[in-house]
Parts: sequence; structure tokens; C-alpha cells
Amino acid sequence: MKAIIRTIENGKRISLEQVEKKRRAIKEKIIGNGMQYIETESMLGSVNAMGERIEEQVFVIEDVTGEIYV
Repeated sequence: MKAIIRTIENGKRISLEQVEKKRRAIKEKIIGNGMQYIETESMLGSVNAMGERIEEQVFVIEDVTGEIYV
């Protein structure tokens, strides 16, 4: 499973509390299933209706199973 938690909805920035709540819920679900997770902070880029490039901060959380750690 891979979850991408966005920080902007409908063109408006989401509060830090809401973002943290979403992140915590995903991580608890993964841990509850007995797995580990990797969380990465990243940028999601796209183009708006006017053809302008826009970027937003996102958090990517993936469960980890059967991986080899080096």
C-alpha cells in the first residue's frame, strides 16, 4: 500500500493538525497490520488550468514487507 497525503485541498492549504491526523492514521493502520513503513516528504508537481506549474508538499507512506536492509 502506498498513501500520498496532500497538504492542499481545493486550492487551499490544509492545517498542520489535519495533515498530522491523516499521517498518524495511515501509520497506525500499517503498524496494526504488523508491518513497518517508510515515510518520505516530497513535492507533487502539476499544471493548473492556466498552464502554470504548481507544486505542493506531500508525504508518501508505504508499507514495507520482505525488503532487504543493507
